Amino acid sequence: MQTTSFRISRYILLILVIILCTGIIAWTLVSKRQNHQNNAPVDNVIRITNTDPCVQDVTNKISQLWAYSPDDIPMKYLNMINEYINERITAKITGYCNDIKFTCKTGQLRKDCDPCALGSAKQFAMDQQIVDTVAQKCN
Repeated sequence: MQTTSFRISRYILLILVIILCTGIIAWTLVSKRQNHQNNAPVDNVIRITNTDPCVQDVTNKISQLWAYSPDDIPMKYLNMINEYINERITAKITGYCNDIKFTCKTGQLRKDCDPCALGSAKQFAMDQQIVDTVAQKCN
């Protein structure tokens, strides 16, 4: 069996195709992982998991207020919602909302490009009201 230039070029081409496919698969996996990590709707949401009766009572009352009496929510927390959803994006954001991919371009309002902006803002404001009220009433 003789080694010809045609046979050598086929092996070189096969090696290049394998390297290219491996690179594409690795790039896809890395970019998908980064998109999911960078898309926490609100990264600094404080979750209340305390079993103290006072904390639980405050959490329940404020959750009910937000669910059933939105007109009684203090203006401070409504302003937090408006600030977040009307924030201008300063860098391109690509993420997922309920498994739907979205992209916010620089200069866009968050509410115009992020379908979860309002829900995230409400959750953050409600959590902040819980934290503020617990600090005021349960200490």
